Amino acid sequence: MTSSIRLKQYPKLLLLLLIGTGGMPVCLAQDGIYYSVKLLPDKVTYQVSLTSTVSLSGVNRMTNSGQVTIVAPTNSFTVTNLQSSNGIWSNNTTVRHPLENPGYDYFIFGLTPSAPMIPYSSTQEVILFTFANNGACAGPLELWTSNDPFQPNPPTQPINVGNDLTALGFASNGALYNAWKGNYNVGSATCAPLPTLAILSPVANATIATTTVTVSGTATAGASVTLYEGGYQLCSTNAAQDGSWSCTIPFNAGLHSLTGRASTTAGLSSPASITFTVSNNCQPKCVPIVITVLHRRR
Repeated sequence: MTSSIRLKQYPKLLLLLLIGTGGMPVCLAQDGIYYSVKLLPDKVTYQVSLTSTVSLSGVNRMTNSGQVTIVAPTNSFTVTNLQSSNGIWSNNTTVRHPLENPGYDYFIFGLTPSAPMIPYSSTQEVILFTFANNGACAGPLELWTSNDPFQPNPPTQPINVGNDLTALGFASNGALYNAWKGNYNVGSATCAPLPTLAILSPVANATIATTTVTVSGTATAGASVTLYEGGYQLCSTNAAQDGSWSCTIPFNAGLHSLTGRASTTAGLSSPASITFTVSNNCQPKCVPIVITVLHRRR
């Protein structure tokens, strides 16, 4: 004999089952950790950390395995001065410009299984290790992501690239699972300077007798320049190699305040702004009026 649940009798159970968008049943998310890599203020040292969705105590903090993969532009980075903070980490494998993603190198750091337990906390960031580059600025470093072109694919690509972590406190039905859920503070590990942006034309507080205005200025070469007004994007262009850029934009008559930002792989520039007034009193064309006075003879 089969039985069914009457919604009238079990309203709380229904609420737990239908907590997804649109009332679709969902599974409760597993606890886990997120990795981060950032460049410290000395502009030399890179720090790898984690945050946890749950605090663990006792033997639950015992970590069976851990791996962090750092991705850097090809031939720009050589790991040096590796210092462990929580756990014992080493740069086990380096893969230079693999066929799957030849523009980048991959640095795979592994955790020694018998290392001291990691203090997983849901309220504090935990530093895992730091390292430096034996060379000049490498540009942006990032952590490997699950959609990276370079994936483990035995036997064609047997290298175990990627991120993972298993600990006794991260288990489902008695089985440990990879607790890595993703990355945070993306874009925090670049030594390249932030781009600059200036709006030079029109001049501030000018009155312009045309409803089509060319806004121009300078920015870091190759940067993407975007102009906004009141939250609406007006134009997007790229700065030339000499840093110049311009956008021709139609405006209604009146006061206009524009804000611009420049963007590169290093991040966003400080905002630049300009305010000017558009007047259409002479539209479409100003024509001079000549008045001739005739004197009548008496």
